[in-house]
Amino acid sequence: MKSSRIVQLADLLEQEIRGSKLRPGDPYLSTDAAASKLHVSTQAANNALRVLVKRGVIHRRRRLGTYIARLPDETPASALQRVHVVVHENYLRQEGLLGDGLMLGLQGELPGSQLQFNFTPPLDGFEFVNRLIAEALRTDGAEGFVLVRAPLAVQRTIASSGLPAVVFGSLQPSVQSLPWIDRDQRQIGGLLGSHLLTRGCRRIAVLFRAEMAPGDFIAFDQLLAVAGAGGLKPSDFVMRALPADLEAVKHAVLPWLIERRRPLGLFCRSQLLAEGALQAAELAGLEPGRDFEIVVADVYRKSSDSPPRYPYARSTVTAEQIGHHIGRMLAQQARGEPVQPNHELLPVTVELPEG
Repeated sequence: MKSSRIVQLADLLEQEIRGSKLRPGDPYLSTDAAASKLHVSTQAANNALRVLVKRGVIHRRRRLGTYIARLPDETPASALQRVHVVVHENYLRQEGLLGDGLMLGLQGELPGSQLQFNFTPPLDGFEFVNRLIAEALRTDGAEGFVLVRAPLAVQRTIASSGLPAVVFGSLQPSVQSLPWIDRDQRQIGGLLGSHLLTRGCRRIAVLFRAEMAPGDFIAFDQLLAVAGAGGLKPSDFVMRALPADLEAVKHAVLPWLIERRRPLGLFCRSQLLAEGALQAAELAGLEPGRDFEIVVADVYRKSSDSPPRYPYARSTVTAEQIGHHIGRMLAQQARGEPVQPNHELLPVTVELPEG
């Protein structure tokens, strides 16, 4: 269990403010000065300062600088003392979590809350979450949960606990009580399927992660519907659920690229699956656009990352806005208010590669 990096950096700056003689209205560190003090990049320092803004500790004004707004100990109490972001560690490492933006949004809605990542083990996630719930119930302050790609047992366990919780991603159909927020999976399947059809693809290979979720089925069903309306038959599809391993993906895709009628459309759930498919295409000496087309449903990237080499579904809502939505749902539950509506579907658009 640990905090995200930007929250850790913000906590360090708060400790420094707490131990200093600074008072409200006093000037505070610039981005460059904060980066030097923390020994991090200016982008990381800027995000840490943004967390302090969300907490109400500092003010930042263009051309006027940064000032102390209130001392950390004077920050208003949050509806929740701590928020656990429960996510599979491999998923976080390999695909990301909308990262800093999500944390900034959560901190904006819950400025006094501690934000902590809790990495579920590959096995026995049920027992792991039960321990988290027991710890949360023993503390004096209220605690809440954000569940990311959580399996059925974890969602059911959190739902039965009665603690504030929001599912970020697909809600399991048999779990009705948890509020949830997700990108519009039906729209993802339809938009990406339509793109493949316009590029002349008459055969489509669909690559999912090894552990499929309800959102995968929704996207796949809509992909089939759009392709069927465009004249494709079920026999024109092949679908595989593959491990998060580039070599495994490459060797699974290579036979399809060689044997199937071109151009072959590759609908990839994650960026890792797309990269494996690209490596297979390069090995086969195939040319993108002429021999194959790749589209990707899930791409989580920072603004500093290079843009993907293929079309992908991008939420029209920013990561920080999503964090605000989730934080608002948690705060409503913590205050005993009904969450209305209890779910949100985020619209998406297809982002095309540059050039």
